[in-house]
Amino acid sequence: MSLTATMAATPPDDDEPAAQEERPVRLSEPPLRVGFVMSTEVGLRTQYLNWRDCLPPEAGVDPTWAVIDWEREGGLVERLPLLPAALKSRIRAQLELREGLGRAELDALFVAIPAVFYGNERWLRRQPYAITIDSTPEQLWSFGELYGRRPSRLPFAESLKWRARLHQYREAAVLFPWSRWAAASLVDGYGVDPARIQVMPPGIDLDRWTFPERPSAEEAGEPVRVLFVGGDFLRKGGDLLLEWAERTGLDDWELHIVTRDAVSTHSSRVHVHHGLTPNSPALRRLYAQASVFALPTRGDCYSLASMEAMAAGLPVILSEIGGTGDVIRDGETGFLIRPGDGPALAERLDTLVGDAGLRQRMGRAARHDTETRYDVRKNILRTVAILREAIGR
Repeated sequence: MSLTATMAATPPDDDEPAAQEERPVRLSEPPLRVGFVMSTEVGLRTQYLNWRDCLPPEAGVDPTWAVIDWEREGGLVERLPLLPAALKSRIRAQLELREGLGRAELDALFVAIPAVFYGNERWLRRQPYAITIDSTPEQLWSFGELYGRRPSRLPFAESLKWRARLHQYREAAVLFPWSRWAAASLVDGYGVDPARIQVMPPGIDLDRWTFPERPSAEEAGEPVRVLFVGGDFLRKGGDLLLEWAERTGLDDWELHIVTRDAVSTHSSRVHVHHGLTPNSPALRRLYAQASVFALPTRGDCYSLASMEAMAAGLPVILSEIGGTGDVIRDGETGFLIRPGDGPALAERLDTLVGDAGLRQRMGRAARHDTETRYDVRKNILRTVAILREAIGR
């Protein structure tokens, strides 16, 4: 990876303001007409909701939203007989793309789901476009079974998709990978000019994740609550937390697990929560009541949940895999461990659960880091400023 790409990918220093924030949009400038092509898949749904709800007026953007669900419950396409599910999803996505963008006259597209344009690049040729990604497909496939990825039965079709991705990435006015890991794949795997890459985390809505500072659990006479949030329980390493819960010699703690999967536990200290949605009051309440956040994931491209935990003032224990190494500062805002390393997880958890002072110091540092790097409103302004410059507006 070139020096230019490395510099673009380095997280900003706490005391170094982003240059884009110093160039506010002049009131006399016409708004930038941007079509946002967003997805509701897993973490991309959180990105979409945060951008939709937090797009600040000072960004000078007139938005058009094309939201890709890939499936609509009870829809006509979904009820068609004989068609494979994958083909139905492709048809549904194209209908949603047409429904969202229609005949809108746009200055630029901001694309969070490039796959929707496979075989339909005419949408991209209409105007300049930017792409935001948490990983390239090759990086996602490298996780294999963890993400349910298996070798394709149609290698020719995969070759066509790769060529389409190559063209999309190389023709984009600017690319906003979430992490240095994803940026490296764009340069090394696709030959993208590093000068057109700007690492930009998606950010979170700090207003939703700001809670009154609480006394330590020990001072409040409460158990130290450890929080885990991961829809895919095994991939996210939830089983390692259950092992810790069984073996730790510490007292006066609780483990709260938020997941969509069934979890079996016989411990009265382990509480499992289902059906919680992104940014929901019930989910935010768990963050507000927690003392530590732990995500010993075996496979991840990034971690929005960890960013939310940091905004809530929690120290984070996170596996360093994919792009997660960018999320926290090891030893300052939390701890990084190797994926699947149960003993390291147990050691770090025992340390944090048993040391209120360390928890509070790391939690305050995590909140400060979030305000600097992960405020979605600031990151939107930075992104739009870079996009304006890239397309000459």
